[in-house]
Amino acid sequence: MREIIKYVTFDVTPIVCVRVIEPTDTAEIKREKKKYPFKLHNDVPIHIITNKRIISFTIPKKYIWNGADIPRIFWRIVGSKTDNAFLIASMVHDYLLDNKKDIMAYAKMPMPDYRRLTSLAFREVLKNSGENVIKSNVMAWCVDVFQICHRKSWQV
Repeated sequence: MREIIKYVTFDVTPIVCVRVIEPTDTAEIKREKKKYPFKLHNDVPIHIITNKRIISFTIPKKYIWNGADIPRIFWRIVGSKTDNAFLIASMVHDYLLDNKKDIMAYAKMPMPDYRRLTSLAFREVLKNSGENVIKSNVMAWCVDVFQICHRKSWQV
């Protein structure tokens, strides 16, 4: 039986800040703030409950990420990468990717199952944030296809 996500729960509500470029920032910091415009303001414990396991982890405050990686050509259809509806889902997904080695070991999951789980978690958080089911499913499918096409980045 394939693993399916039943719930993704947050112990606290994530507080997201936009990183503002200051005139005193160095060129390197300005580039980083443009690339990763969002910052988490509080620690957020998360639990992914599936039909096979419970995966718990905490996204630490000051975690930075870039929002949803949506190609500009699709912004009119889907929304832009910085759309509020995608912020929390992209935060969870990016954190799962950034920490795949540790979380995969903790969850005792093989790479293909973990890759699929990251896409399913993205979809579940999108649906819980108010996105309609069709859009959530399409976006998660696109994320999954993108990850399959970029297998080299999955080397641990």
